[in-house]
Amino acid sequence: MAESKSDVSESINQAGRCNRVHFPAEQLDRHDSRIIVNGDADCKCLDVHLGFLQLLHDYHINFRIPDKLGKDLVCDPLQNLNVQLLEAVPTDNGHELLLSFKAQKEKLMKEELIINSATDSDAHIKLILHARVLGKGKGTPALRSGVHCIKVHADDEDSHLSDWQGFD
Repeated sequence: MAESKSDVSESINQAGRCNRVHFPAEQLDRHDSRIIVNGDADCKCLDVHLGFLQLLHDYHINFRIPDKLGKDLVCDPLQNLNVQLLEAVPTDNGHELLLSFKAQKEKLMKEELIINSATDSDAHIKLILHARVLGKGKGTPALRSGVHCIKVHADDEDSHLSDWQGFD
């Protein structure tokens, strides 16, 4: 079954190879580009879906959560090396969070972060962050709103970084 040209168009270079895939504007408008936050009724555990990210990239993630933790939040910086709470700003019904997220492994990353109330030791919320991480050569993801790339780490396996001359 062949796809119609109106659904997906491909640009072809002179050698006849496909360079890029272009989607029609109306199809892009239907794409949900927001960070998705789902939780249980008492908001003790929230699933945060970040979408596609790229391997060996660091991101700032900005989103809102509903909570009743009070004005000030605290988080143990050593509980997760890939996710850090940078800022928590109170809103009418929760907080707007700014997290640092390091995409360190390919495929599905599932990272947990527990945020505690600074005033009530029993009040906490568990964030489970989900991201699909694309490896080298797998493409460049369209980032969701609130996801910003802040750093790209050099790949140690790149051949131009090696001193090895190869076989004669």
